Amino acid sequence: MSVNEKSKMESQIEEIQVAINAIKEDEKNILELLQKNHGVNMKKLMKLQEYNQIDDMTNQVFEMRLSNIENFLYKIENKLQK
Repeated sequence: MSVNEKSKMESQIEEIQVAINAIKEDEKNILELLQKNHGVNMKKLMKLQEYNQIDDMTNQVFEMRLSNIENFLYKIENKLQK
């Protein structure tokens, strides 16, 4: 192998190492971004679950109130029919 070929090969190896280091840095940045996004998404999911629980409780209260109103109306109707 000539000196010129060896120098060319070393230059190519250096370019490959630079490319590999850039890929590693990109992977690190992507992983950090994914972890950050995961945290944000988990917080949003928890808020949605909390909202759904509040919504369920509100619906239960309204259902109970509607049931009481229906029962009251049935009692009035029964009294009126007598």
